[in-house]
Amino acid sequence: MKKTMIIALLSVAFLMLSCGSGPTCTPHKGPKPLSYQVTFVESSGTGEMMVRATGMGCTLEQASLDAKRAAIWFVLEGGDKPILKSAGEKMKAVGMETQMFENPNIYIRHQSPVKSKTREAGKLKVAYVIKLDVALITEKMASIGVITSEEDLGEELGLPTLAVMPKSYDQFSNTTVAVMQEYLQDKSFEVLVVSQANKVNNLVQKLSTLEGAEPDPMHDMALSLGSDIYVTISSSLAIGSTAGMETAKASVQIQAYETATGKLVASTSAYSPERQVTDKNALIQEATNDAAAKVVSQIKKEWMKMAKKGKPFKLTVLSNSSDGPAVDAAVYGALKALSKRPIKRTAGGKSSFSYIAWIKNIPNAYELLGAIKQHYKGPGSLEKVSDTGSFLVIKAAGNGEIEITIE
Repeated sequence: MKKTMIIALLSVAFLMLSCGSGPTCTPHKGPKPLSYQVTFVESSGTGEMMVRATGMGCTLEQASLDAKRAAIWFVLEGGDKPILKSAGEKMKAVGMETQMFENPNIYIRHQSPVKSKTREAGKLKVAYVIKLDVALITEKMASIGVITSEEDLGEELGLPTLAVMPKSYDQFSNTTVAVMQEYLQDKSFEVLVVSQANKVNNLVQKLSTLEGAEPDPMHDMALSLGSDIYVTISSSLAIGSTAGMETAKASVQIQAYETATGKLVASTSAYSPERQVTDKNALIQEATNDAAAKVVSQIKKEWMKMAKKGKPFKLTVLSNSSDGPAVDAAVYGALKALSKRPIKRTAGGKSSFSYIAWIKNIPNAYELLGAIKQHYKGPGSLEKVSDTGSFLVIKAAGNGEIEITIE
């Protein structure tokens, strides 16, 4: 009887101890992260990103490893500008992605001390701020053909030439423009430097007047420079207070337009963290880097579409009034022969005509003139007045004087 009671008491005690010890922690198996809990902090440079990543594990070491893996996953597939954008890319990347998860330290520049630590479902849940080498991760994916590198894309499609302009000149405009230009050059784009004097080419001004267009200094400047796409950028700074100390937060807005058509091809806003700083330009730089990464991704996507469907060109034709209708019809016919898409007429008078045409496999306005000449069957011969980037001005000469003079 006594023996039976002892056994019963021991059983109850064991049961109570088991209940009080909590659930048993089972280590996570496999290279993929367990938490997937990551938030963006800032882009501190053209080739790096800072995130706050939470990891889970039975030990602090396991949770730290999980946080690193989650951070790498965020760069590859999460966030609003992932490296892997399509299902096909993600499938091709599986092997390399597994290697990155197994050796995450290669791609991490800095990991902060523990920012927070809790326990959930028997596991430690630990947060860190992690800085990642985005350029190296991108390079690895390009090296095995999962994505196309910036250099290869430029050789294959011919990346657009861009001009960067501030919407207004203020104490931060030089910073925003410089950071945006650096980012574009880092991504293998050709960047045209716009003079701060805001001098617009006389020819473009006169042609805009001929077309009856509303003045747009930024567009006209980009057109006269010969850029395919022009980027406008603006910034602002919000001042706050924390614990009696002044804080600041920067915001940046970027828009990108096709120069020939004026079509918006990319637009984004970005913000810096709010904090105390001695130089507020540092916050402007952080916000610009973040915005630049987003807008460049949009520009590349739009440019790849153009490579498949045709690049837009703006064409202005000058003639004399007597030959005008025939020249107009002949040039329009030549453009139709070169493009499968509808030709857009932006202006037409007695002796001057403007068109926008989307044409494949012609890189610039100079080569466009040669292609038009091959199909032109109108009066006179076509001669170049000006060509810059995707903007071409020609005249039909040989049958009388051209009545419109462009100085």
